[in-house]
Amino acid sequence: MRTLGQARGSSKRGALGTRSRLVVSLGLLLAVGAATAWPQGHVMAAVLRAMPPSLLGSSPGYLGVELADVDAGRMQALKLKEQRGAVIVLIDHDAPAGQIGLRVNDVVLEFNGKPVENAVQLREILKALPAGHKVNLVIVRDGSPLTLHTEMADRKKVEHEAWNKIGDDGEANSGHSMWFWNNHASDTHSAGSFHLPFFGSVNVGVALEPLTAQMAEVLGVQKGVMIKQVTRRSAASAAGLKALDVILKVGNDPIGSLSGWDRALRANEGRTVPVTILRDRKPQTVTMSVDSKRHN
Repeated sequence: MRTLGQARGSSKRGALGTRSRLVVSLGLLLAVGAATAWPQGHVMAAVLRAMPPSLLGSSPGYLGVELADVDAGRMQALKLKEQRGAVIVLIDHDAPAGQIGLRVNDVVLEFNGKPVENAVQLREILKALPAGHKVNLVIVRDGSPLTLHTEMADRKKVEHEAWNKIGDDGEANSGHSMWFWNNHASDTHSAGSFHLPFFGSVNVGVALEPLTAQMAEVLGVQKGVMIKQVTRRSAASAAGLKALDVILKVGNDPIGSLSGWDRALRANEGRTVPVTILRDRKPQTVTMSVDSKRHN
C-alpha cells in the first residue's frame, strides 16, 4: 500500500510530466510553424488549442461578434488597401464587442499583434481564448485604423446578467419593467436593448434585438430580428435556435419587427411551425413548437 507521501509525490510527478509534455508539444508547434511559414495567427490558434483548460481558465471567452471574409467586391466600400481581414457583420451589444464600440463593417486586421488573414482564422483564435484574457484589436473603420482594447467575457455571465432582467416566465423582474415596456412601445430600440412579450402574448424563451438597417445590408437581407439569448428548457431551445441567429420568417410570414414576431407567435400558438433563420450567413429552417408553457 502506498503512503500518503508516496501518493502526493506520484501526483506531483504526474503533473510535472503533463506540463513537460505540454511544453514539448508547444515547442514543436512553434517550430513547425516557423519551418513551414505557417501563418502566425494559425500557429497561435494551434498553440492555444493545445493548452489545457486548467492553464487557460475554466470558462471559454466571448467577444460577441459574427465575422465574414473580405471579398473583392467590397474592398472599395470598406476602404481597404488589401483583401484580408475579418469583417464584423453582427454584434452582441452587451458583450465586450459592443462595450468597446465595435461596429458592423469594422474590419479586424490585427489581433493581439498578429495579422488577421480571414474570418476562419480569427474565429479559431477567439474560440481558444479563455474569459478574462486581454485582447488588442487593430481595425479599419471608414479607411482609418483604430486600436481597441478589451478582455474576453464569460458568456454564461453575460447571459446570466441579461436573464436577471427577465423572470422565469419571461416577464420583467421588479425594477426593470418600465425600462422594458418603454422599449417595447416602438420597434426602433436602442442597441443592446431586449424584447419581452406583452402580457398575454406567447413567450418561447428568446430575447431579441431589432436588426439594424446596416446589419441587414451587410447580411444581404431586407429585414429580420436577431436573437440575443435563448433560455434553457424553452421552445426556442428545443427547436435549436441560438444566440446571433437572425429570424427571417415564421411560417410564410416575413419577420421585420418585434411586433411582427409577437403577432406571428400568437397566430401560431399551440402549433408546430417552421422558422426560417440566417446562421453563419446561410439560411436554414428549424421547426418550433409555439408553446409558452415549455419551461420545466
